[in-house]
This record gives sequence, structure tokens and C-alpha cells, in this order.
Amino acid sequence: MIICDSREKANQRIIEYFDKHNIPYKIEKLDTGDYMDSEKMTITVDRKKDLIELTQNLCSSDQSRFWREIRRSKADGIKMIVLCEHGGKIHSIKDVAAWKNPYSKVSGRSLMNEIYRAHIAYGVEFLFCDKRSTGRRILELLEYDGRRN
Repeated sequence: MIICDSREKANQRIIEYFDKHNIPYKIEKLDTGDYMDSEKMTITVDRKKDLIELTQNLCSSDQSRFWREIRRSKADGIKMIVLCEHGGKIHSIKDVAAWKNPYSKVSGRSLMNEIYRAHIAYGVEFLFCDKRSTGRRILELLEYDGRRN
């Protein structure tokens, strides 16, 4: 069964994907990430709606909460995967360097450096997708095979 964090916002299309594909899920508070497999609590997927949200989490004055979550994940032996739904030309961490932030002075290169810092220091994996494939990607990343409840 997939656990969806009760604080996760704007995830209706992901829930609809789970419903359409008969994926059992429950909504409850998670200490790290937004999605986990209840039978494999060693991987968590933290969904970000775009690079702007990722910039706010890694580079803004409010970054401490997300960095605490990253450190907690590592300390608890949970692999954190950040799945960013930016879409477009962003397919990898290297693509982030060329991104132009329309709302902040934080450059794509600065964001890329923070992503690499989280990856190197804490083992956080950063992956990118478009919004249409998020539900499927979450299941793949959690290695959920759908044969168990």
C-alpha cells in the first residue's frame, strides 16, 4: 500500500492515477517525503511541482525545514528521491544550470550546485518528469509492484 503524506498539496491527479490503476493507498503524516510503500519504508519520494519550488526548498530563507528533512531521512536510513515535475527541457540535473528563474535572483547554476550538495552529502537523488507521468514514476521509484496490499 502506498502512503501519501497528509500535508502533500495539489496531488489530486496522483490520487486519481492510483484510483484508476487500483493502487491501494492511505493518507497519513509522513516524517520524510510525500510517498512511501508501507512494506518498504526505506525509500521515500518527495514531489516538487517545479524548479521554483525546489529553489524555495534549497536556496531560500525558508530552506532550513527541507534541509532538516533531508538530514532526518539520511539519519533514519531512508533513501530520499526528489521528483521534480518541471517538465519542458529539464530532464537531468545538468539541465537545471541553463534554467532562468523568473521570480528570484537564484540562478539555475546555483540551484544545480545545491542539488549536487544534497546529493553528495546526503545521497538524495533528484529526478525530473512532466506532470502526466508523476503517478507512474512514483510507483516505479518506490519499486511498487502492485501485487501486494
